[in-house]
This record gives sequence, C-alpha cells and structure tokens, in this order.
Amino acid sequence: MDTQEVFDRVGKMINSATEIIEILTDRINDLIAQDLLRKAGSGIDVNLITSDLNWARWLENRAKSYMKDEEEKISQEIRELSEKIELYSRIPWIVLVIVGATWIVLLLRGFRGLDILLSIFIGLGVLYYITYLSYKRRKSCREEVAVKVENKERINEEYKGVRESLIKHLHVVETDFEISFSIIISDSSAIITSTPLETEKEKGYHVITDISKEDAIKIINLVLSMQPLKRP
Repeated sequence: MDTQEVFDRVGKMINSATEIIEILTDRINDLIAQDLLRKAGSGIDVNLITSDLNWARWLENRAKSYMKDEEEKISQEIRELSEKIELYSRIPWIVLVIVGATWIVLLLRGFRGLDILLSIFIGLGVLYYITYLSYKRRKSCREEVAVKVENKERINEEYKGVRESLIKHLHVVETDFEISFSIIISDSSAIITSTPLETEKEKGYHVITDISKEDAIKIINLVLSMQPLKRP
C-alpha cells in the first residue's frame, strides 16, 4: 500500500472513532495532531505515545490553553480601546487650555473689540467641534468595548468545556527512544504499519496489517516496557 493510502486509512480510523484512539508512532504531522486535538475536545479518549517531542508538547500545551490566545487578543483590544476612551476624554480639556491660553496672549498683545470677539467665537467653535467629535469617538469605542467583552465572555464559556474535555481525555506520553513502526487503535479496530505518521507526501510503499485490539495493546505495552518513559 502506498503512503497516501496508508494516511487515508489512518485518517478514517481517527475520524470515525467514537470511544478511544490510541497511537504509537515515532512522528506525527500537523493534520494528525489537529485531528487528535479535535477528537479529544469532543470527549473521545486519545492516547498518544511518541518520541516526537515537538508535537507531544504542543498537544499538551494546547489542552491547557485552548483558545487562550484568542481571549488574550480580545483582552488586548479592549485595553487599547479603553486607552483611546481615556485619550478622547482628555482632548477637550487640552483644547480648552490651548484656546484659553490663546485668548490671554491676544489680550496681552492688545487685541480688543471685534478682533478679540472674533477669536472668542472661533475658539468656542473649535472647542465645541472637538468636544462633539471626542464624544462621538468615545461613544463608538465604548460600543466596541461592549461587543468585545460580550465576545470574550462567549468564547470563554464556549471553550471552557473544550479545555476541560482536552485535559480529561488527551493523554500524551513521550518516549526516549525512536519507534520504527506505527500502531493505530480506533475503538475496536487496530492496524500496524511500517509508515511513520509524519508526512504523507513521501513516495513509497509500506506494509499495513489489521490486528486485534488486544494484540495491539500487548505490542504497545511491550514496547513501552523496553525503556523508561519520560514526561515533559
């Protein structure tokens, strides 16, 4: 069986699992890692035994921080909007100080009558425009903050259950030795193959054999007993 056919078979086994997935392999790829994460998040027990430290630790970290980056992104946006609201609140006062200082300078320079009256009207007009514009911007920012706070709460509620499911159902064991074959268990079905589950683009032919779930578990336990395990 060629490499692509092996990966198609493995993908179908992972996606069709309704109770348990157990994989023993040297390396995995992005697609398999994402599939395992998704299945564990849906409540299916996923056990991965691998020497692939990068993906093993990525999966464990994702289990603890699933969608936390999205929440942090929204929190940062809320902080930036809050800073804008504070800035827009200060701008009218800054303009008021500038306009008032301008009036004082004009009076000290001897401006009187229509000239000073005109400067007052212009200053009041500028102050009114800036105050109105600042109010509109603050209102827009507050509305945006309200939407983002609501989205953050929704995301937190929506993905809290997924994180809890990942912590409960996703189990990763790192081995300190390389594995020259792969075993995939999906519910009551199991296969053993010479294919490393790292890249499906590699051309070649590999042996793949259906075995009983009991035999697959025995082989996995035998392999794990050969050398000590280490966890991250």
